[in-house]
Amino acid sequence: MKFWKSTEWQRVRKIRGLPLLLIGIALIPSLYAVIFLSSLWDAYGNVNKLPVAIVNQDRAAKINGKTQHLGNNLTKNLVDGKQLKIIKTTKSQAASGLKSGKYYMTITIPSDFTENSGTLLSSSPVQPEIKIAHNTGQGFIAEKMTTSAAEKLQTKVSQSLQKVYSQTLVTAATASKDGFNTGSEGASQLSSGISQLQDGTKQLQTGTTALQSGSAQLVTGLSQYTSGVSSANSGSAQLVAGAQQLATQLQKVSDEINAKQQAKASDLAKLDAGLTELTQGLENINAPSIDSSSLENGLKQINENMTILLSDPTIAQRVDSDQSLKLAVKKISEGMKQTTSSSLQLKQSILDQVKSLKSSLSQGSGAVEQAQQAIKTLNASLTEVSNGIATQAVPGAQQLAQGASQLNAGLSQLNANSGTLNQGASQLNSGTTQLLEGENQAIVALGQANTGAQTLSQKLADGAVKLSSIHNQKSNVTALSKPVKKDNSDLSKVANNGTGMAPYMMSVGLFVGMVAFSAIFDFMTVGKKPKNGFLWWADKQTVNAPVWIAQALLMTALLFIVDGMQTQKPVMTFVVALVASFAFNQFVILFNVAFGKLGSGIMLILMVLQLSASAGTYPIELSNGFFNAIHPWMPMTYSVHALRETISIGGSVALDLTVLLSLGIVSMILTWGVYQMKLKHNQLSFPQSSAAE
Repeated sequence: MKFWKSTEWQRVRKIRGLPLLLIGIALIPSLYAVIFLSSLWDAYGNVNKLPVAIVNQDRAAKINGKTQHLGNNLTKNLVDGKQLKIIKTTKSQAASGLKSGKYYMTITIPSDFTENSGTLLSSSPVQPEIKIAHNTGQGFIAEKMTTSAAEKLQTKVSQSLQKVYSQTLVTAATASKDGFNTGSEGASQLSSGISQLQDGTKQLQTGTTALQSGSAQLVTGLSQYTSGVSSANSGSAQLVAGAQQLATQLQKVSDEINAKQQAKASDLAKLDAGLTELTQGLENINAPSIDSSSLENGLKQINENMTILLSDPTIAQRVDSDQSLKLAVKKISEGMKQTTSSSLQLKQSILDQVKSLKSSLSQGSGAVEQAQQAIKTLNASLTEVSNGIATQAVPGAQQLAQGASQLNAGLSQLNANSGTLNQGASQLNSGTTQLLEGENQAIVALGQANTGAQTLSQKLADGAVKLSSIHNQKSNVTALSKPVKKDNSDLSKVANNGTGMAPYMMSVGLFVGMVAFSAIFDFMTVGKKPKNGFLWWADKQTVNAPVWIAQALLMTALLFIVDGMQTQKPVMTFVVALVASFAFNQFVILFNVAFGKLGSGIMLILMVLQLSASAGTYPIELSNGFFNAIHPWMPMTYSVHALRETISIGGSVALDLTVLLSLGIVSMILTWGVYQMKLKHNQLSFPQSSAAE
């Protein structure tokens, strides 16, 4: 079946004027959107064409000694600014023009405007006043526009007055700066004098502190010294006792050696006489037992006493300081080492000689002479040890005891006088402490006085510095008059009022076009009975589809051509218009086919609801709760949002297209079902029975 030769098109051609009517229906969205939007495409850009009357009754007056005429300046600025169509008139002309609608607003500058402006820094300030009158009945939107302009006018006047008084303030601040500088210099001189006095006191304090520190060190040193003397006195007493004990022990050792030597003399004689017999009884002879333990113990005890005595710090210090005593101790130490070594050598020699004697005797009688010689050698060694102890060790120990006694006597005298020395040092330290406390009090008082002078100087200087930061240049006065600079940013740009309203009016035009089409075109009459509901719907689409496609394309194209609309995504704007037109068309047809004329009435009611609930003109948040609740369920909600994205924002329209396509497809499928049900119940009409045809 060829599209333009369908049964439905054949039926349409037979009805006079219907093809032309379909063309008119295709233009309905364009009439709504293009013509309406072109009438107010750039309404806010033509605000300067709104006539506003200004009446200047102001008289000149002096402000800060200078004659000013702020009313004339204000009138000139408004006329030259051309934000509105400002017309200078008289008071009566302005009143009559506002009443008749000739002027949308009147601005009256009273006669005392400049005079009152000069009182803002006086003791009784009077705010200057500008009288503004509207006639809202002549146009609500015009009143809103002129009110916005009036607010800007008030801001501009306020800035002008701020400029005048800012100049006065910065001039006064500059004069005050000199007085602060003079006061700061005087306070600085006072602070300098106090600082000099304080420095002298601090120098005195430094000397006193040093004296106190020295006296404290003296007290501590004397205490340590007297304590050391006491310890040395005790140690010297121990040294005396140890030295005497050493001399006694050494004498005992010498006497014991002599006694043992004399006791063994007869035995040695007998030993010499019996050597002959020794030869004979060699096998029964054992090595003689020599008792040297007493000698070894004595020498060991002497060494221990010497070590203990010399380990005492006081005795060691005394020995180091006295060369003769040091020499005596050294001799004693060397003699003890020699004696110890000799005794050990003697013992070892005796043992060796006995072994040798035994060996010799076992070999023959010639060894007897060797034994006799060994006995003599032993006897001579013992004599040498005894003489060494008697002539060297004992006198050295006696000299050590005598020197220790002299040291003990000197330390006793020093210890007796240390108390007096400590008392004098304590009195000196106490006096310097009292002197230092007095100086500290003087320094604190001078510091407080200096701090006060410095604070005064600093505050005056700070005031002068802060005032010096206030400059009276023209740029400073301008900045004070308008201290905040506004920096606006916008995620998206809307060229004019028409571009902003286009998404809403395009959606309204498409929906109204569908409602008008469903009211005029007969979706129930058929040229011949279809086989099923789908074919019935498809035959109607041969006429219906070109209409809704033409509505979307013509409307969008004429907005670009006639109104000069500019969009972020031109191609997607056409796509969204086509999808919205399809969804609205199928949705309206569903109600028309299902409910007839009642369905068209329901669509008109839905149209009215969508005008408020689709957020096309004002944000939905400004509506009441009912319209907020139905907002997500309105088809135009999604077409308006999608067109805003493609025209001004440039964002995604995926969700909106999904909703609109779903609405169209579901409506289309339900329409098939309604056609099928009507076909089943034979609820269809033919041209022959149609009154319209």
